[in-house]
Amino acid sequence: MLHPLTKAKIGCILPLETGNFDQVVEAAHQCEKLGYDSVWAFDHLAPYWTKARKSLECWTVLSALAERTSKVKIGSMVTNVTLRHPMTLARVTSSLDVISKGRLILGLGTGDRLSQAELTSYGYSFDSLETRVGRLSETVKILKAAWIGKEFTFKGRHYRISHHANNLKPIQKPNPPIWLGGKHRKIINIIAGSGDGWNYWNLKKSESEERIRYLQKRCLALQRPFDKLVISWSGSMHERTLDKEKILTTLLSEVNNETRYLVASFGPRVNSTNYEIFAEAAAQL
Repeated sequence: MLHPLTKAKIGCILPLETGNFDQVVEAAHQCEKLGYDSVWAFDHLAPYWTKARKSLECWTVLSALAERTSKVKIGSMVTNVTLRHPMTLARVTSSLDVISKGRLILGLGTGDRLSQAELTSYGYSFDSLETRVGRLSETVKILKAAWIGKEFTFKGRHYRISHHANNLKPIQKPNPPIWLGGKHRKIINIIAGSGDGWNYWNLKKSESEERIRYLQKRCLALQRPFDKLVISWSGSMHERTLDKEKILTTLLSEVNNETRYLVASFGPRVNSTNYEIFAEAAAQL
């Protein structure tokens, strides 16, 4: 159970796989009215969990939502670094933070084997874990350098930037928060060194607790304050969304003591009641 003195903030992953933008906007508006802290778009060109292949694109949707909402934070859960060069992503995220008036949370990840077929079908390579983690690490460093707005040079194994200045700076200072998704220790190492949060999905409580202990040790070794990081859970509520007790059971079995943020995915058949029941269940933790 969560620490009794700290209530978790909540967010939801929007149903982009429906291909119905009006439905996505309606969901975002309802979450904003219900007090959700954030709404999220997944970054899949062809989501592996649906055969419809008509999903809306992540950053296009987030840009449109930035103009159609006013309070709720907007984020990517999570953007695969293989899909965009870090400097392209720097300009996209700077633009979105400006448009949203400082409401962006950037979720980043490496992609996993579930997205392999999707990537290759669009002409992208699916490289080794070492390569993907290396790109993730360098992407975080490049973004934080670019967001400062001063000229910089970067020479890494995967990317090289020469005397570039991203003059369009984001609103948030020192930068929009970067949450990394993934369970591998190599990803945890990046979070400890330069990330702002960790999102875990489909982990047993014992597994997430082990990763938390490791993250705490790495933060201590690097002299970074662990308590400044946002630890977030995300999970599928597809089969539980109309039963508050089932939602509570799921959260209690998966959410560890350090988690301060809950992000639910309701799937394409979501309705207005789902958002209300999840909010009620989360409030009881």
